[in-house]
Amino acid sequence: MTIAAYQTLYESSVAFGMRKALQAEQGKADMEKRISELETDKRDLERQVNELKAKCEAIEKREAERRQVEEKKHSEEIQFLKRTNQQLKTQLEGIIAPKK
Repeated sequence: MTIAAYQTLYESSVAFGMRKALQAEQGKADMEKRISELETDKRDLERQVNELKAKCEAIEKREAERRQVEEKKHSEEIQFLKRTNQQLKTQLEGIIAPKK
């Protein structure tokens, strides 16, 4: 090979190396941008998770309170019905007993 051929081969190799280095640099920049976007998405999703957890806890608390109120109301209604039933039994016995 002549010196000119070696010179051309060298220049071609240098150009190839430069292209590959630029491609790698561009790929690195693209990946860094993608990483940044994904980290932002991750933060947003974590914020949403925290908001939904807080909302869920509030709903659970509200439902527990509602259930407690309903149970108390139900219990009071049962007690009222038992008293009413007992009063009616007493009245009925009072009506039936004197006739005998």
